[in-house]
Amino acid sequence: MYRLYLLVLVTFSSVVCGFVPQISGAISSNVVISQIQIGNIASASNEFIEIYNNSPTDVEITNWCLYYASASSIQNGSKLTCFLPENDSIHIYLPGNSSAYLISNQLSTTNPSLGSDLKFSATLSGTAGHVRLIDNVGAEVDKVGWGITALSAEGASPATVPTVGKVLGRKTISPNILQDTDVNSDDFEIISPLVTYTYGSIYEIQDLCLNIADIQSVLPEGYSVDIAGNCMPPPVDICSNLDGLQAILPNGYGIDANGDCQVDLCQNLDRLQQILPDNMGLDDNGDCVFHDECSNLPGIQPEIPDGYKMSDDNVCLLDLLPLQISELLPNVTGLDDGKEFIEIYNTNDIDIDLGNYVFYVGTDDDTFYNFPTDSHIGASQYMAFYNDEVEFTLLNTTSSVRLKSIDGVLIDESLIYFSPKDDFAWALIDGTWQYTNQLTPGSANLPSIVEVDSEVVIESSLETCAANQYRSPETNRCRLIITTSSSLVACKDGQYRSEETNRCRSIASDVNALTPCAEGQERNPETNRCRSITAVLGDSALMPCKEGQERNPETNRCRNIVSMPQAEYAPEQTAVSSNGYVGWLALAGVGIVAIVYAIWEWRQEIVGVIRKIRLLITRKNDKSI
Repeated sequence: MYRLYLLVLVTFSSVVCGFVPQISGAISSNVVISQIQIGNIASASNEFIEIYNNSPTDVEITNWCLYYASASSIQNGSKLTCFLPENDSIHIYLPGNSSAYLISNQLSTTNPSLGSDLKFSATLSGTAGHVRLIDNVGAEVDKVGWGITALSAEGASPATVPTVGKVLGRKTISPNILQDTDVNSDDFEIISPLVTYTYGSIYEIQDLCLNIADIQSVLPEGYSVDIAGNCMPPPVDICSNLDGLQAILPNGYGIDANGDCQVDLCQNLDRLQQILPDNMGLDDNGDCVFHDECSNLPGIQPEIPDGYKMSDDNVCLLDLLPLQISELLPNVTGLDDGKEFIEIYNTNDIDIDLGNYVFYVGTDDDTFYNFPTDSHIGASQYMAFYNDEVEFTLLNTTSSVRLKSIDGVLIDESLIYFSPKDDFAWALIDGTWQYTNQLTPGSANLPSIVEVDSEVVIESSLETCAANQYRSPETNRCRLIITTSSSLVACKDGQYRSEETNRCRSIASDVNALTPCAEGQERNPETNRCRSITAVLGDSALMPCKEGQERNPETNRCRNIVSMPQAEYAPEQTAVSSNGYVGWLALAGVGIVAIVYAIWEWRQEIVGVIRKIRLLITRKNDKSI
């Protein structure tokens, strides 16, 4: 309440009487420590410190602090007390030629009626020590050291320790002026304390405009204060051509060259647009935009760009000429590196740049491959790309190839192949995908050559397989295509899966449709053919063989006995030892090499089989759960 009354009084005096106190916000060397009562009196904790403004100018002491340090310390020491404001808008001043009185808490308790400006906890040594006055930026304003060990006192000459009942007092030069030579032993003397000390002379000023330089104790004329404590100038009419005060530019308006406010049709554009620009329109947000023919392409496309076409979904796509995948070589003898190839056929009568084409291998679209840089295919030309110039892999089990544009439009795809033989190409011949042993990379495809009785016979054109079939390289028959993503349900007991139709068939029905076996025979469950019961059971009641014959132990049939010529001398034992184990070692080495090569050649297929087995086991476990 006292501070509020003081603030009102100062403000009223400034406005009515025209009095503005002369104040200083800078560091003042004229503020000094004037008196100190240390703890060597009857009550060791009855301490006080007085500071004095040794000039006629008011000095701001906001956030100034007093510190105490031991005799040997050259640091600020421990904080005693500070002149702290209630908030950032408050500034604390010490009037000219006035003092502030600070006492210990113990002295306040001893003398409850004793007034002061601040209080601190008693800690001053009665033998030697330092008191420092530090400003709000950490600079030292004044320092007093006492006792012979306080060598860091001003002038390296500490003041004398006062006797009991006395205090350290700064010498007086003239009324209102105290001595300050920055030599503590010269500036201070031992004196008796005053009967009364002055306090309450410090005052506060509130800065009403934190955003304006200097202190504004009175709100500038026409200004207003916002919620953040900033003073806002009176509004300016920025649209003098419009009725009423326009402190801010009205929504939908812009300023023309004459400084007048005009309706802006395109506020999203930099310049004032009083007329809608050509080739532009307003969107749902009221912004002016170009008419975009290709919203899927970056930037605004007022027209369909060259080399593009509009799709049925109103999307701009690359206008690429069709190409055809014509031949694949997925399985070669030996290592595949640099031997597998994919052949592309240009069905057009002009040269085509492959820069906007990519191809995919396998059943997913996770990875695509670019053709080599600057690749072109001439008109009606075949061109093969090997896996040493483009790092792709054609699986030896099953796969396919798809040709797309770089924006994802399918252009052509091959039919899925299954288990191709070594050095057999999967080729498009007369509109049908089939295997051929005539590899023709870079030229028209040819059907397989079949050798019959030393004569070369070229297979005639075959009837096209159905869409869900492919031609077997072994039988040249059409077989059902099984996609890698499908999974077949296991046949029931008493059934088997037909290789031709991939459907489950009854074993019993097939057996019933067969001609019954003759007496003494049975049907082989594996081959469904008749076989001799005695050959299986090893019946001993067999008809004796004729003279000159014997029974074959493997087939149980009679065969002629071949007589061996008799030698005229007895055979002799040879002395040469057998080295048969060498042949076995050689055979084992060849077998190991073959196994390692097979694992390398079919590595990707083996990994695929392991994954399928894991999937089947997982599904069975899920069903059992």
